[in-house]
Amino acid sequence: MKTILVPTDFSANAENSARYAAEVASLAKANLILLHVCSVPVPVADVPVAMIPIDEVEKQCTADLETLKKKLADSYPEIGMEAIVKTGFVIEEILLTEEEMKADLIVMAVTGTGKASDVLGTDTTAIMKKAKSPVLAIPAGVKFAKPEKMALACDFTAIVPDAVTDTLKYYIGLFGSKLLVFDVLKPAELVTYQKAAAEVNLENSLSNINHSLYYPAGNDLEKETNEFLERNNAGMLVMIPHNHSFLHRVFHFSKTKKMTLHTHIPVLSIHE
Repeated sequence: MKTILVPTDFSANAENSARYAAEVASLAKANLILLHVCSVPVPVADVPVAMIPIDEVEKQCTADLETLKKKLADSYPEIGMEAIVKTGFVIEEILLTEEEMKADLIVMAVTGTGKASDVLGTDTTAIMKKAKSPVLAIPAGVKFAKPEKMALACDFTAIVPDAVTDTLKYYIGLFGSKLLVFDVLKPAELVTYQKAAAEVNLENSLSNINHSLYYPAGNDLEKETNEFLERNNAGMLVMIPHNHSFLHRVFHFSKTKKMTLHTHIPVLSIHE
């Protein structure tokens, strides 16, 4: 891993996630790209509203981002850092920067200002669904610690590609973690040949990794997942979305643009 992209909205949660990213960067000997996107104002009514000129907004945002960069540089002098300010739509600009900077990982807060602190917010959920690189979402107030146990929630709807398991193994090695594989399959569901083949394939791929396989006892997958994480004292949850369906299957993803996974641990999403 060479480059970690860290979007920030200057909230306390975002600064906390930036510090978490710096710890990961220090461990991986990677560089940090700090990104702030000045949102494009969207008129919502015919009533005239006094607008601050965009160049003034960009100037202030640049100053605020440089302040954050200095804070991090003072604490982590060994890390190379770059600060980028863009103007546009937040999600689109994050994804464009991911591609431009060839980011290997995106680290961002679980939610931004004004949202409940324990649910995945709009921007984080969208980035998890659309980013090509892994996305690590950090809940409010969670400080960096190497997770002794990483929990992989997997529904085995398809064989996990080698590139994904290689990425997973990289993070297991980076953190020195044990892997807990949680089979997200309701007890009432039939085990198809496809699921069985996918499970065997994953077991073979992880043959040289310290891991254990677990199954849910009930049909409420959200509840089962959260209880499993608590019971096993997992330090990080890993998801491998298959065409984004996994996000909908495991969690109740609503049209109110939030994912009701109540978690106090980081969530790592690795795409195929």
